[in-house]
Amino acid sequence: MTTVTKIRAYNTDIRYVVLPAAEYVISAVGRTNAKPSVLAREAGADVAINFPFFGAGALYGYNVVSGNVANTEIPKTAARSEFYGISGKYAIGDAERRVVDFAVQGSPALLRNGAVVFAESVANDQTGADIVTGRAQRTAIGIHANGDVVFVISDGRTVANVGLTLTELATVMRDQLACVDAINGDGGGSSMLYVDGAIVNNVDERATGCALIAKKKETKVTNMKIVIDAGHGLQTAGKRCPDDSMREFAFNSVVARYVRDTLAEYEGVTVKFSHDDTGAVDVALADRVKIANDWNADVFVSIHANAAGDGWSTAAGIETYTSNGASATSGKMAAAVQKRLIAQTARKDRGVKREDFYVIAKTKMPAILVEAGFMTNAEEASLLKTGAYRKKCAAAIVEGLAEVFALKRKVVAPTPSTNAVTVIVNGKKLAEGRLENGVTYVDNLPVRALAEVIGASVAWDGVTRTVTITK
Repeated sequence: MTTVTKIRAYNTDIRYVVLPAAEYVISAVGRTNAKPSVLAREAGADVAINFPFFGAGALYGYNVVSGNVANTEIPKTAARSEFYGISGKYAIGDAERRVVDFAVQGSPALLRNGAVVFAESVANDQTGADIVTGRAQRTAIGIHANGDVVFVISDGRTVANVGLTLTELATVMRDQLACVDAINGDGGGSSMLYVDGAIVNNVDERATGCALIAKKKETKVTNMKIVIDAGHGLQTAGKRCPDDSMREFAFNSVVARYVRDTLAEYEGVTVKFSHDDTGAVDVALADRVKIANDWNADVFVSIHANAAGDGWSTAAGIETYTSNGASATSGKMAAAVQKRLIAQTARKDRGVKREDFYVIAKTKMPAILVEAGFMTNAEEASLLKTGAYRKKCAAAIVEGLAEVFALKRKVVAPTPSTNAVTVIVNGKKLAEGRLENGVTYVDNLPVRALAEVIGASVAWDGVTRTVTITK
């Protein structure tokens, strides 16, 4: 989970996230009339902040998203600075003359090399008087001396939070957040900070069309603990096809075993079941959660077959759930697994959804719940009963996890053939041959027959399985 720190200064709550450059990749995302939190969720961001200025339905100033110019500056903004990134390094200054990965224009600059440059920047940027003197909810970006970036939000929309002036914001970022460079990004109701799947400050979010996002860098998995949860028990009431031709546990548990066995082929992965594999006991939901949390699992996957109504129905397809407060990693997992499930099965794509099902809402690690088809749909029920369909669902789940967590398959050394034979010609090893029905072959050619044609002698050592040819 990402740490959000809250401090209070000038009668205002201030929240910030420190993003170490060695651990996070920062970029800009954009789409006209999109809310920043929506852009962040779509991009699988761990942290996001609205940036840059937005007004009259458009972005202000020079802005670059994914290497492409998203908006060009107007005369009023021509002299303003940008927060920009180049190959994993971040700076505040004039980005327009550089080849950048992204750039978002803000105003005014607050700090430069540890000095408050608010007044100088206001004159340079032609900043309006209301922005200079007013208190407001604000978005800002700061940079530490070591290159780490700080996303900052101040509140300003309640009686208890009066907002910050730009001078106060600069002072807080220098004296309390240890920033050496900083720039203001927004100064109104749009200001929002998104962390691990949710907005953390008080905001009536607007569709500003652009956001700065941060994603944790991929790290090599050395010991991943995965809990697989087969929903329900064999005798759980109602969890079956309408004609009782299949119990849900019969599907869930078999897929869980296939997932476990396939994950055993990957490096550094340990799997534990949170259910009773025999199905005799329907393990309580709280106990399933406790098993995962007490084990400090890294991932939780709950496997289910869906149902609609009391009898047969036309509802069909596959859907994958996260909880309402799910982390960005949960969202990435759900999206990857859902995509693979649809590709493997060609069933209707019901999408990724959010619901506070107990086992995914109460577990402490990234968690998803898969509904792999409707056992109340006659066509899908017939599929759910087959080993082929179950294997496809298991393969999709494993592929999704492998994609998100960069899991690597174990390298298995080839098993030496029991028919292998060493061939030596005039004292030198020629090749590895094979023995079939008492005849030694090299590249499908019979060794003894060829040797005799050229008048060479042939000797066989059955202990060392060696053919020696001497001419």
